[in-house]
Amino acid sequence: MTKHQQSHLEFTLPAEVVQALNAGACIQLVLSKPVDKKSSVGQKVTLRPVTIKGKPHYQLALTRGQQEVHENLTCSETIERITKLWADHFREGYLYTQQADHHFQKTKQGTVRLKKQPPTKSNSPLVESHDRVKQYLIPEASPCAFLEAIGVMTPAGKVKAAQYRKFRQINRYLEFINDIVPGLPESGELRILDFGCGKSYLTFATHYLFTEILNRDVSITGLDLKESVVADCQSIADRLQCKGLSFKTGDISQFNSGSRKCDLSISLHACDTATDAAIASAIQADASVIMAVPCCQHEIFQQISSETLTGLMQHGILKEKTAALVTDALRAQVLEICGYRTQVVEFIDTEHTPKNLLIKAVKRPSEWNPEELQITLLQYESLKNQFGIQSFYLERALGKHFQELCRLARKEGTD
Repeated sequence: MTKHQQSHLEFTLPAEVVQALNAGACIQLVLSKPVDKKSSVGQKVTLRPVTIKGKPHYQLALTRGQQEVHENLTCSETIERITKLWADHFREGYLYTQQADHHFQKTKQGTVRLKKQPPTKSNSPLVESHDRVKQYLIPEASPCAFLEAIGVMTPAGKVKAAQYRKFRQINRYLEFINDIVPGLPESGELRILDFGCGKSYLTFATHYLFTEILNRDVSITGLDLKESVVADCQSIADRLQCKGLSFKTGDISQFNSGSRKCDLSISLHACDTATDAAIASAIQADASVIMAVPCCQHEIFQQISSETLTGLMQHGILKEKTAALVTDALRAQVLEICGYRTQVVEFIDTEHTPKNLLIKAVKRPSEWNPEELQITLLQYESLKNQFGIQSFYLERALGKHFQELCRLARKEGTD
């Protein structure tokens, strides 16, 4: 049989190879001895497992003379690619696993001969990371009780594949919290309020950061409307013996912080005006730092209009996005007027959630310069006028306190 005849036979990939790729047992795979030495795919193909963005992949390397070309493929893509390369271009292959080496080659009769041998790479790592290793505040491969309790980690500290995005989100969130620590009191117990805590995995993360990493005493209260959610969170906190962490059922708009000052206020994805209620409660509790990630916003959408931006407002989705941006801009300016140095930053990648803006406000150490306060008030009122906004929940929730600040700013401007 000639090489030309042999190249047109239907050679299938050995079942052992497919099984090893599917099971993630392949340490290395090599295809060699090309049917046509002038083939565009080169003289040899090498395959190895890698991890990309926390997910298993295979990296295919094609050797063409002195050049090596790489392709990163999913498991299904890899099997399809290797099957075709083997059928059309190569006569010999090697599969290395921790259990055995497999040598397979095509025969002139149109079959594939497979020979199994003792493993030569049993000490090699099964998967190599293709990502740059990131130093997380909660590191990978380090057991963490609360991450295990909420199903993100195994007891051995391994991040579950399906939970890797949540693991990254938690660590990104902790980086933001860690950044504002200089704005908090340096000693004593920290009082932290989490408005609309929900399932509370970020509340537990906050507790972990301050108690386990920063070695601070805390009094953290998670507030949510749903009694069943609050009960579940309290059960986890009790089981893990989270000192200083408690959960309560309650409406954010009705919350009374009492006479005690709040050091850090958190509200993540509190719906619509619940974010404004949380910000108002934090300001009234004289919070040192306020962090809010807004969710859906309807109040301004129902009012917003602009003669100069008619082309923008006639499209519902664009009007909705504009209303959300205007709402967050107004929130940031209200916080500035109330004595906070405010930033609006990206919270996490949009692959996690489309609601990815974080309003971060840190209490100013001294009183506002009257001229700067007046300028900020003028910007706030100008924005409201530009978009036809007559009423804003956050302004109403702050009541006389905000009205007095505005009155003083206007008075300074007329003196």
